[in-house]
Amino acid sequence: MRATIISNKRKKSRSPSPTDELDSKKIKTDSGKSETAEESNEEKETHPVKRRKEAVALPKLYRLLHEDEDVTEELTAASPDSTTDVATHVATGSQKYSSSRYISTCASLSNAEKFRNLKLKCGRKWGMKHIAEIDVGSLPDDVEIIDLRRKWMRRKYEIKDKEINEKFHKYAQSHQEVLLVGTVPKACWKLMEFDGEVPSSDSDYN
Repeated sequence: MRATIISNKRKKSRSPSPTDELDSKKIKTDSGKSETAEESNEEKETHPVKRRKEAVALPKLYRLLHEDEDVTEELTAASPDSTTDVATHVATGSQKYSSSRYISTCASLSNAEKFRNLKLKCGRKWGMKHIAEIDVGSLPDDVEIIDLRRKWMRRKYEIKDKEINEKFHKYAQSHQEVLLVGTVPKACWKLMEFDGEVPSSDSDYN
């Protein structure tokens, strides 16, 4: 009888305790999580975020914002359904009441700032002060990019109006203009607020 009791005790001692089982399960679970995390990281490394190819030559674009453009929302053209051609838009697009399906931008911050100074110098103080910096690489694929920085790039957009064509080439060259067609999500641009003084008259520039 005594031997039987000892034998049973030994059998019981060989069985894992509930605590041991929990520890074992925890180790397996942690190991599984670790492997899953590593696999996930490997997938991210092998599948980088897709960026627009135009971003190689044009990493950023800069838009001089109008007063009525909401700085907390996406950027859209004044008249998305407009049939205004590229040349006419560039020649007249910065006028207060003009509208088209294009979003005008400059290829560099310095060009955008020069454009702003020009507007302020001309006394057009209706809001063209703040600048939107647009990340070209993150733009959606359905946003068309029209690069007008070089004369050979602009030739196909010329129309039969000589005066319009002259202004088109002059302004596009001066501002290093690039047009966007489509909607620019808020996640693709950030605000660069104007912190300078607005001149009270043209004499402030003399």
